Amino acid sequence: EATPKAKLNILHCYRSMNYISRHMEEKFGIPWCEYNFFGPSKIAESLRKIAGYFDDGIKEGAERVIAKYRPLVDAVVAKYRPRLEGKTVMLFVGGLRPRHVIGAYEDLGMEVIGTGYEFGHNDDYQRTAQHYVKDGTLIYDDVNGYEFERFVEKMQPDLVGSGI
Repeated sequence: EATPKAKLNILHCYRSMNYISRHMEEKFGIPWCEYNFFGPSKIAESLRKIAGYFDDGIKEGAERVIAKYRPLVDAVVAKYRPRLEGKTVMLFVGGLRPRHVIGAYEDLGMEVIGTGYEFGHNDDYQRTAQHYVKDGTLIYDDVNGYEFERFVEKMQPDLVGSGI
């Protein structure tokens, strides 16, 4: 009963929710967008994107929230970025998390040199290659532990980010 009254659907996991969101857009005219709350740059970008679907009061509120937390963000980045800038990272995470967490590493000045998906589809790889990583980044598909270890031995990252 309340579903058609929604003003916006926001998706963190595109793969699990895009079908229902597209259906609601077609049937009820409810728009949808993806968001990413990993890392300060992506949080601010997502808050602005979500607020963009609403009136100026909401947009101004989003800017106030971003401004409120900016000093905290700046302090954390200032503390860690000098030690992490220029370091390389390979990711071994599940679902669609690779493209969600890349920006957080980049906020700290780190370079993602390898990433992949456990449950990826063609469009996941296309979007990752076009929007989230640099040319030359290794993108792997559903690697097992042995294969990932071989990639790590070859690429020699400073950090491995993992977890499913």
